[in-house]
Amino acid sequence: MLPVKGICMEMCPKEEIKMRTSKRLVHQLEFKPHKMVKCFSRSAAGNSLSKPHILRPPPVLRKTVSYLLNEVLTVENVPFNIIYDFIDDRLNSIRQDATIQAVSNQDWMAILPPIIRFHAYAAYKCYEYDVNTFDPFLNMKHFHESIFKIVKILLEDSDESTNELCSEMVSLLIVTNLGDYNVLQQALPFISKKNSLIKMAVLLSLNIMNGNFGQLFETYNTFPPMHQCVICVQLPMLRKNILKSMCMGFNCKNNYFPISILSKMLLHNELHETIKECQHYGLTVVDDKVELSKSSFNNEADELHLKKEIKFKVNVSTMVLNI
Repeated sequence: MLPVKGICMEMCPKEEIKMRTSKRLVHQLEFKPHKMVKCFSRSAAGNSLSKPHILRPPPVLRKTVSYLLNEVLTVENVPFNIIYDFIDDRLNSIRQDATIQAVSNQDWMAILPPIIRFHAYAAYKCYEYDVNTFDPFLNMKHFHESIFKIVKILLEDSDESTNELCSEMVSLLIVTNLGDYNVLQQALPFISKKNSLIKMAVLLSLNIMNGNFGQLFETYNTFPPMHQCVICVQLPMLRKNILKSMCMGFNCKNNYFPISILSKMLLHNELHETIKECQHYGLTVVDDKVELSKSSFNNEADELHLKKEIKFKVNVSTMVLNI
């Protein structure tokens, strides 16, 4: 049986526009009827999702992704968590339409990368939000669903024209899951391409897995901004492990380590953040040095969430859409 093909040429089907308008369910980010975007919905009795007139064909899906990430993402007078919730829902609807129609690998490779970058950026942008405002686990679930799909496609259907995309997506998957053996296994088929970004990501993940954290500081600034976003959200765990490892390795009475050097190793923005981190884990700070003591380190303390600032050279839409 052939998959159904969509014939809806607007971002939102007319019947949904009529229904949501009548019930006052138009979102504040949907400024006009022609700017409304189809909501994500689950299949239910009497509610088929595979009707051609409510499915958008691939060109419309690509146009909708571009609209969401170029115009809605840059809205400045609405809190970002509201923008995120709106875009996340509409992107899920786009993936749903594409899945129902069984779009080609080529279409998926056009649709998914901006979605993946959006979730990577959101993980960083919403890093300090309360869990009731932003769900980081659900965000990363959507990220992984999309990136695993595109990596699978690249494994089956890649050529020289997809080398750049392959480099970005595979390395991004690796650095989002630093030290994860299963992800490294999935990346093995791509290492033979001798891609420097993939190799750098693999080497960093291997070092993290083996407790060698020095390469994190050495390579962090060489990764693209999207990669830095997903590395940053792992820093609380990495910083705790780095400090614990140093307390084990440098353990000696009255052995003090310069805060200035430690701050660079922990990728902090300011020295006072490094001091706060050390004191959080029970370490003694004297002037501009910290005493690295195995007995003093409080392994039971929760990870300290201090956001690493990233200086983006381009606006977020350009970065997410890769234009």
